[in-house]
Amino acid sequence: MYRSQDVVTGAGLLKLTPVRQVNLGILNRLFEEWKNNAAAFRSPYFDFSNDEVKSALEEFMNTASQHIAVKRADLEPLLSDSVKESLKLLLTPANYFEDKIRAVPDAEFTHEKAEQLVKYTHIHRGVAEALLGRLTDSGSDSVYQTQAVSWLYEFKDNADLIDDIEQHLVQFAEVFPMNISELRIQEADKSAAQTQQPQQPHKHESFFDSAFSQLEPGTARPQAPRAEPASAVISEIVAKANAQPSAERDSLNNRFKVDLPKPTDDKSYGSVSVKVENIAGSIPLGQRFMFVNQLFDRNSEHFDKAIYELDRVKSFEEAENLIWHRYASKYAWDVNGEAVTALLAIVKRKFA
Repeated sequence: MYRSQDVVTGAGLLKLTPVRQVNLGILNRLFEEWKNNAAAFRSPYFDFSNDEVKSALEEFMNTASQHIAVKRADLEPLLSDSVKESLKLLLTPANYFEDKIRAVPDAEFTHEKAEQLVKYTHIHRGVAEALLGRLTDSGSDSVYQTQAVSWLYEFKDNADLIDDIEQHLVQFAEVFPMNISELRIQEADKSAAQTQQPQQPHKHESFFDSAFSQLEPGTARPQAPRAEPASAVISEIVAKANAQPSAERDSLNNRFKVDLPKPTDDKSYGSVSVKVENIAGSIPLGQRFMFVNQLFDRNSEHFDKAIYELDRVKSFEEAENLIWHRYASKYAWDVNGEAVTALLAIVKRKFA
């Protein structure tokens, strides 16, 4: 592609590689940059709420988006990040979607974010659609990130929402050498494909809207022409990425693993009254066993997930809300029992 021209356009990015998710990842990054540029125009010295100004700015930004021109030096880091993120989505979808939900600290999960997640997700798109559907069904415009993450963990293992990994690995292997047998972590029964057709952009539409308006689920995706230099660039980038540790491929169990204290460090509840930095690291071994067995139906993964969420909230009131309205009702806790009292005391120490 770069042999005949110095830059690649938006239309060229849509067919840059045979892996559609990689192409969408690059566009998503450009979309975020496009929004940031629009926000940068909003000087406090001018009235950007004026209808004429709003219309002019919108038309200018949409026109600019129709003239994407990415030089090779600028494309390579975008491409590298998108390849790695696409592999993360393919192999560990729960990690990928949780990172997207928590992308902005302290921000809520909104309809706009959910719709953008669906728009730029091709692999395991069903998960993104399920998140949007759950938010719509809730009747709210937004929810806490912890609520969205809890929805994710409810259906992350639903085979109807997860694509067949094999077909996507084959597409990756077309671009660069890959040992498929080492990367295959599961098999599903669902296959999904989408087509992409060019459309003449409307004057008041951005490229990021018009480029997707002709996509129809269920239609076979045409084979994108492969540019020789592009495949060489991807192979080189991925080779460099593979030489580095790949934290993205860690399992969920490893990611949420709690570093337990040694038995000799085990202390009974109430012996330490000082504030703790995090809940997970302050639970002694004996109490962990008590919590898992008495509060979480002997399921250590459910326990780890709950403690992880409690560590992410910003106040004791929010933590109490999670405890009483989610965990206590779900697991039918004895609210006056020793285990519940001990857990509340530890949580309260964090926010002391």
